[in-house]
Amino acid sequence: MMEWSEMLPEVLDIIAQKYITYYEDYPSFAGVCKSWRLAAARTYHNSNGPPSRLPSLILAEISDDHESRECFLLSNKCIRKIRLPEAYGKIFMSSCGWLLTVGRDFASQLINPLSREIINLPKANTFREFIHPLNWDIAIQKVVLLLESKLVLVISGTYNKLGFCHIGDTKWTSIEQSKGVHDITFYNGHIYCFDCYSTIQACNVNGNDPTVLVRVARIPKRVYDQHVSSAYIVGLNDGERKQLLVIIKEGVFNDGKCPETYKTKSFQVLAYDLKSRKWSKVKDFGRKTLFVGFSSSFWMEDTTGVIKGNCIYYTDDEEGEYEYSEKGGGRDMGIYNLSDGTMEPHFTGESRSRFTPPI
Repeated sequence: MMEWSEMLPEVLDIIAQKYITYYEDYPSFAGVCKSWRLAAARTYHNSNGPPSRLPSLILAEISDDHESRECFLLSNKCIRKIRLPEAYGKIFMSSCGWLLTVGRDFASQLINPLSREIINLPKANTFREFIHPLNWDIAIQKVVLLLESKLVLVISGTYNKLGFCHIGDTKWTSIEQSKGVHDITFYNGHIYCFDCYSTIQACNVNGNDPTVLVRVARIPKRVYDQHVSSAYIVGLNDGERKQLLVIIKEGVFNDGKCPETYKTKSFQVLAYDLKSRKWSKVKDFGRKTLFVGFSSSFWMEDTTGVIKGNCIYYTDDEEGEYEYSEKGGGRDMGIYNLSDGTMEPHFTGESRSRFTPPI
C-alpha cells in the first residue's frame, strides 16, 4: 500500500484544492507530512489563502510592518497573518469581504485581502464637496459594495453625505440632499440610510434620478426620545415581514481621564416594518448575530456555537470619538448580549490605531 507521503504531487494538488476550502483546514492538511505541506502551499501560492469559517477581525497595523496585517480568527481565537502592503498607512473599511482603502493622496481602491485582487476607484477628492488635504482620512467613512451591479456606495466628507460610483467611473457622484448620515445598507432591492435626524431615507442610484432621496420613516419620540449620536441600519426578514432595524449605540465618556475615551454602554434596537409602517423595539435576534463597526453591518447564524447568538459584535467606528485619544481606535470593542445587556470582549489583546482601528 502506498504511503501518504509518496502520493504524486498532481494527485495531492487535486486533493488540496478539494478539501482546503477554509483556512482552518490548512494546518491539519499541511501537518500530514512535507509533501502535503508543499501541496497546500501550491494551492494558494498567489493569494493569502482561503477564507475563515467565521468572520475575522483585521487588527490595527503595526508601525514597523509595512507588508502584512494580523487577523484574529473568531473560529479558534488564533492570529492569522496575511500580506497586505497595499493597505499600509491608509484608512480602510470593509463590505462583502472587500476593503475600500483611501490614501493621503486621496487614491481609493477596492482590495480583496485574500485573493489580492485590486480594483481602482475614482479619487476621493472628486466629490463635489471640497475636502481639505489634511482631512483625507474622512474623505470616505463607510462603504456598501454591490459587485453584481458594479456599484460602490459610501458616506463621505465633513458632513457625512452619501456618494456613489460605478466601477469604471472617473469621479464620485454626491447625493446632495443627504447630510449627517450614520449608516447605509442595501436591502430588498433598495438603498436605505439612517441620519442624525432619526430619519430613514431611500434612494435608487440605478434609477432615472439617482441623486434623489425619498423619506421612508422617522423614529417617533414615543419609541425613542433621546438624541442619536451613533447608529447602524440593516435589513431583516422575519417570516413574511420585511423590516429595517436601526441599532442605536449608547455610550459614555470615561470620567476623569485625559484624553477622554468613548465606551459603549448599551444598544437599543428598533424595527420598522415596511408593510405596516409601524415601529417596535427588538429584544431578541433568536440564533442570529449582528456585526457592526467600521464596516457594512451584516448578519450571520452560527450552528457550531462559537459565535454567540442574540448578540451584537461591535468595534470602533466613525462615531466612536477615538480622535480624542492619542492611541486611537481599538479601545471600544466587545460583544453585547441583547437578552440581559451584559458585555464581554471578543478580542482581549491590544490593537489601536488613529487611522485603521480593528474592523
